[in-house]
Amino acid sequence: MNNYELENDEVLLYENTVFRDDIKGKLNLILTSKKIIFCKGVKKKYGLFKTTIENQTIDIVLLKNIKIYNDSVQVKQKGTKIYIQTIQNNFNIELENIIEAVKLTTKIIDIITGTNIVERGTNKINKAINTVDNVVGFNTRDTIKGVVENGITGTILKGIKNKGKK
Repeated sequence: MNNYELENDEVLLYENTVFRDDIKGKLNLILTSKKIIFCKGVKKKYGLFKTTIENQTIDIVLLKNIKIYNDSVQVKQKGTKIYIQTIQNNFNIELENIIEAVKLTTKIIDIITGTNIVERGTNKINKAINTVDNVVGFNTRDTIKGVVENGITGTILKGIKNKGKK
């Protein structure tokens, strides 16, 4: 992170080396709370015999520019590859292993949505249960609670809880 300065309200969250399909060679990826920064090691000559490698910023992707469709962040991970859609362009990045790809994808989605994977999973389940309740017309949660407390026979004898009735 030689030539990139974090802003006062920006936090470094993830760093790794990646390959990006639209940029040649190995890149350093830096994920902050606001941006994805792509850097490349560039050889710099000092004098006749001295050379050093410095990171040069190649591209900066603002997280707010990543597309969202139907409440789904358009960052898709398959194996070691991650496909990212932004308002400027779309690109693939590839990491060294699946675990790192999952980590990066999850962190990007967490930042953009302001939630974590557990909260997103819970919200999906609640949304599905509410949809079933509205279509079928009974309270799924109370019915399941009744089955757990009274067994199937007891629940059937007492009656399935209608939506809105306690």
